[in-house]
Amino acid sequence: MGLLSQYILDKMALDYESQILLFDYDGLAKRSGALRIADKEGFQIIEYTDPEEFRYFYELKLRDNSKIKIIVRVTDEKIYVPYDIRKRYYNVFVDYASVFPRLDPVELKKFRHIDLDLLYIAYQNYFGDILGPKATRKFIEEEMFSKRNADEFVDIVCGRIERCLKEKLNYRDWFETARDWARVRLMVDGGFSGKDVKQLFAKINGSFKVWMLENYGLLSASTSVEGPVMVHKINDYMLSKSQKIALIVIDGMSLENWFTVLASCPDLEYDIETVCCFAMVPTVTPVSRQSIFSGKLPVSHNDAFSLKDEEKEWVEYWVSNGYRESDVYFGRGMEVNLPHNIKVAGIIVNFIDDLMHGQMQGQKGMYWDIAHWARSGQLKMLIGNLIKRGFDVYIASDHGNIEAIGQGRPKNEGVLTEMTSLRARVYQDFAMTEEVEAKFRVFRYPGTYMPKDYRYIICDDDTAFGTKGQSYVCHGGMSIEEVIVPFARIKGM
Repeated sequence: MGLLSQYILDKMALDYESQILLFDYDGLAKRSGALRIADKEGFQIIEYTDPEEFRYFYELKLRDNSKIKIIVRVTDEKIYVPYDIRKRYYNVFVDYASVFPRLDPVELKKFRHIDLDLLYIAYQNYFGDILGPKATRKFIEEEMFSKRNADEFVDIVCGRIERCLKEKLNYRDWFETARDWARVRLMVDGGFSGKDVKQLFAKINGSFKVWMLENYGLLSASTSVEGPVMVHKINDYMLSKSQKIALIVIDGMSLENWFTVLASCPDLEYDIETVCCFAMVPTVTPVSRQSIFSGKLPVSHNDAFSLKDEEKEWVEYWVSNGYRESDVYFGRGMEVNLPHNIKVAGIIVNFIDDLMHGQMQGQKGMYWDIAHWARSGQLKMLIGNLIKRGFDVYIASDHGNIEAIGQGRPKNEGVLTEMTSLRARVYQDFAMTEEVEAKFRVFRYPGTYMPKDYRYIICDDDTAFGTKGQSYVCHGGMSIEEVIVPFARIKGM
C-alpha cells in the first residue's frame, strides 16, 4: 500500500464508515490505488456523473439500504450534488488543494504523471510557506528529487516489497512488486538515491523464479478487466475497447524505462493508464513481439524464432476480426505517414532495444539516454499525431531488460543452436546441453508456451553469456525486469 493511498484510506475511515461520498476532483484516490484497495475490502464504487441518473439509482437501490458498503465518487466539481445526498453520506475531499495545501493546485495538475508517493514524502518533509505556481514547479522538479526524499522513498518502498515477498503471491501481487521495484530502480539509476538495493534485487528474482516455474503455465487462462495479463492477449483487449486502434510497441522497454519516459515528459498532456503484463519466455524479440502482433502463443507460430511473418500475422489477426486488409497498417519508426483509410496501425519503435545493445554505462546510462530521448518530444509528437487522426493509442513492450555480468560464452554449437541471446540459448532437442548446464550458472526452462522439440537454457540470477566480468544491459532471461512489462492506454484531451 502506497503512502498517499494509506492517507486517503485513513481520511475515508473505511473501518468506521460504510457509505462515503468521495470528492476526487483530481483523481488522487484512483491514481494512488486507494480505490482498488477499497474495492478489495468490499466497497462498491459508483461514479457520480449525472445527477438525475444517480437520483433514480439512489431512490431505487440506496435510500433504504444502510447495510451496503458504497463509495460514491464525484470527479467533476461542476456537477451538482444535492444537499440531501451530501447529508446522507460521509463526505471526503481528496483533491490537490486539500491534500497538499501549501502547493499550488493548478501547477500540480500540470504534472499528470508525477509519482504521488514521492510527492507525498517531499511534502511531508517541507516546512516552508505557501508556494505559488513558479515555486511549486521548482519544488517538484528539484526539491522533490533531493537525496533525502529519494532515500526515504526507496527505504519505504523496499520495505513494502520485503513484506510482500513473505506472503503467498498471485500474479497481481507480482505486478505491484514489479511496479514498486521499477520505481526504486528509477531513483537509484537516476542518481537521486544512493541506497544499495542489490540484495533485495536477488531476493525478488529468487522468489520470482520459483513462482514462475510453478505458475507461469496457468497465466494464459487468466483474465482481468484492467488489461491483458499476457502480451499475446493485447490484441484481444484492444479489440474489446476500441474500433480505431494504434499500437506502438517500444521494443525492449522495461517498466523502469517507461516510468523514466513519463517522469521526463511533464508536458505530456494526456491521461495515461499503465498496467502490467507478462512477456513470453525466453524474453527475446522474435518470441515475445511476434506474440503481440499475432495474438498467439509462440507454440502456435510457424517459426517461433523468426520475425519474417510478423507483419503477415498482424494483418491476419485483424482481418479475421472483421477488418479489411486495406484497413491495416504495419510499420517502424517515429515518423509515420499513415494512409487516410487506416483503422488499425501497428508501429515498432526500436530506440530502447538499440540503445541497450550498445550501452556502456549500464542501467544508469539507460536512464539518462531514455530521459534525453523522452525530452526530445519525438514520442509525444507521434502520440499526438495519432490522437489527432482519431486513433485510440496504446503503448506496449515485448520484453524488458536487466544489467547482467558476463560469465563466459559456451563453445560454438553451430547448427545445434536455434537461437542465441546474452541471457538464453535454445537448442534443438537432440543437442547435448549437460556441459553448458554444468559449467555456467544456468537452469533449464521447461519451455512453457514454446515449441516442445527444443531445449531452453536460461542464465540464472544476474548473469549473461558474455565476456567474463563485463557488464551488459541485455534480455532473454526470466527476471522480473525482463518478464513483467508495461502496457499503457493513452487518453486524449
